[in-house]
Amino acid sequence: MKKKMISFASLGLVCATFFLSCETENQHYEERLDAALEVPEKIISNAKAATLFQNDHTTRLSQIGKETTSFEEKSIYFDLQELTKYVNHLESVAVSRNIPITGASFVFGADANGKRTVFLMPSTRNASLDYQESFTIENGQFLTFKHIDQYLKVKPNSVTNENLILSSNGYLSFNEAVTLFNTYEINYIQPFAAKTPKEYYTKAVWYSLDEIKAYISYIKKKATDHDIAITGIDVFFGVYDTNPNLELKSNAQTLFLTASIQKHAIINTENELLKNYIQNGFFAKDDATDDEDESLAYNLGHLSPPPKNN
Repeated sequence: MKKKMISFASLGLVCATFFLSCETENQHYEERLDAALEVPEKIISNAKAATLFQNDHTTRLSQIGKETTSFEEKSIYFDLQELTKYVNHLESVAVSRNIPITGASFVFGADANGKRTVFLMPSTRNASLDYQESFTIENGQFLTFKHIDQYLKVKPNSVTNENLILSSNGYLSFNEAVTLFNTYEINYIQPFAAKTPKEYYTKAVWYSLDEIKAYISYIKKKATDHDIAITGIDVFFGVYDTNPNLELKSNAQTLFLTASIQKHAIINTENELLKNYIQNGFFAKDDATDDEDESLAYNLGHLSPPPKNN
């Protein structure tokens, strides 16, 4: 009997050791997984975000007579819950309509007053042109939105019935998006092209759905970890440096995203406002760091029209 008790005790120790080992292994796995999810690949440093912001002012706005554009006019706010619902909606559409949605593009636009904006559109890969082509669906018709073209034409009877084009102020019809797109060409592309001829002029920035979801998960986790009341994402126009190693991205327009609390862009988990991180309206402060660990800024999307090697 004693031997049996010893055997059972030994078995218990083995089982306890086994389960403790499994629990430890699972814990380590979860920690590794959490770490992998915590910092998306395209998170950029605060200093890099500030530089992109500065470059936009000096190489674009100042060059086309819009140097008095205020900081507030440079921010495009998207509600976080609405953006999350939009990404989920695109995934549902991909399944229900059997459309290979590869991601979403932030397409550049400008309103009737000339203020820049962006709107989101689903995309699918155009194999013949080798780029991510935006599209929408209206009245059961699949409509491509070729932002590689200079201007787009409105369609008859355009209505918002599928909710596939998301702006900062709600959903847009195809024609409303076209109007914004064409106005951007008139107010921002053509004045700059007259001074700086380039092979292409960026009109959209593309991210895969997984990249957008990863960024949303990242800032939600940071909000929980640091008790930050993040309500949305602010989108800012930026411009890459003139570094020749960037090839066709050199001096190219881009976008960067950062978290927002009550429509005030924050650049890190210390709740530091991007506006306060910038001096004189657009210059990065001298003590700006290049630390990415607590950054909430996101960049490095694919530009469209795309560089030949993108």
